[in-house]
Amino acid sequence: MSISVLREAWERCRAYMEGVGYRGYDPYDALLSPIWQIPILRSCRPMRRLGQQLVLRCPLNVRPLLRIPRGRNPVTVGLALEGYVIACVAFPERRALWEERVWWCLAELQRLRSPGWEAAWGYDFPWEARRMSLPSFAPTVVATGMIANALFTAATVLGNKQAHALCLCAAEEVLGRFPRSYEDEHALCWAYSTKDAQQVLNATLFGARLCAQAYVLSGEERFLQAARRSVRFALLHQREDGAFPYAVGEDPRRWVDHIHSGYVLECLHAYCSYTGDRVAEESLRRGWQYYRQHLFTPTGLPRWSQRRTYPIDATACAQAIRTLCRFGDRVAAEQVALWAVRQLQRLDGAFAYRRYRFWTQRTVFMRWSVAWMFVALAEFLRDPAAEDARVG
Repeated sequence: MSISVLREAWERCRAYMEGVGYRGYDPYDALLSPIWQIPILRSCRPMRRLGQQLVLRCPLNVRPLLRIPRGRNPVTVGLALEGYVIACVAFPERRALWEERVWWCLAELQRLRSPGWEAAWGYDFPWEARRMSLPSFAPTVVATGMIANALFTAATVLGNKQAHALCLCAAEEVLGRFPRSYEDEHALCWAYSTKDAQQVLNATLFGARLCAQAYVLSGEERFLQAARRSVRFALLHQREDGAFPYAVGEDPRRWVDHIHSGYVLECLHAYCSYTGDRVAEESLRRGWQYYRQHLFTPTGLPRWSQRRTYPIDATACAQAIRTLCRFGDRVAAEQVALWAVRQLQRLDGAFAYRRYRFWTQRTVFMRWSVAWMFVALAEFLRDPAAEDARVG
């Protein structure tokens, strides 16, 4: 029963995503409003950051009033690509359709590359962060790492040569053009973007995973060395209780939340699997224990952080499904997936943003909630246990 419910939810999510052409709003797209082209506002970082936060936190979706357009985010297309590749395995009876979608996603990702880069990606909106200002499509190691993961999946699962070449090219771009800082001669941290020197652990591990994937595709030792050094950086900053803080160094953002902890565990798990390097195994075990003990409610739902249960976010649910599947906890993954479908999926197939204690914010964000749930549900349904259940 649950498998059929989740399969139907995935199909409805897919239909929504395709029906709107993979376009939608984003939590951080406020600066696409024409009001920020007014000269006095265009260059005032505090005002721009304030405006971005107000739109982000508003319980109502004011984007239509602000004339913010629905965009097609490169990460959305990358997640769609990954979901379609997984569908080729999970639902092989429609493989021809999925492969057609795969080719469309590959072509679109090439069109959406960051200007001046061969294989790097950013977001389709300008963004004011605490320590940097990023224009639309400025490359980040997070966006590039997410998209490259989809390319690697297409290259290894489908043998797609175009995805193979793009993934290797993305690794070359990160290795050759992204800034980095060093803990010592054996540990490096990739910068979040080319315009900052933030030491963000999940970001540097996206770079590590990409380099490990390039090592698998090419066999070149330099990719393995870069992956090993960036993994070492993250391990040096793991807390004694097993948690990984969001950022380190002079950055004050030392919180531990569900989404970014899931990113860290997924990337470390991938590194160990791709390289056979056992150096991270003990850290991965402690990180997993912290994650399961502190970042889920007693009823099995993903907490926002150790100290806060709410909001329960669609992306946190999606990442929980993926992380739990990686570590073989399918029972818990199924529980999260069913809750997300019943509580956050709308009648049109899209997923609402997040659930608070007493209300649900039903704004639809294509990259943040819809695309992540699309690929997470596909990954759960791909599992051999799910296949056995369908056959039975």
